[in-house]
Amino acid sequence: MANGERKWLNMGEMSMSDNKGNEITFERDGTVSAGVTTMCDRCDQYAPSKNGQDIKDHTGQVIMWFCFKCRLQAYIK
Repeated sequence: MANGERKWLNMGEMSMSDNKGNEITFERDGTVSAGVTTMCDRCDQYAPSKNGQDIKDHTGQVIMWFCFKCRLQAYIK
């Protein structure tokens, strides 16, 4: 890089979450979004709640929740 030129590299998205399930994501386009994470009942990892699938009982109470990855694995098998 000559004559003071600067080359900018694009960074991928970055997410941070705390142990209470709160998450903030910095997107590639510069937007910032906040959300909630949930622990998957299959893989025991925290994942964004909006991408998962919940299983409810007859009263509407959520009894199980699967992250996007585990949900796809269940459909593939």
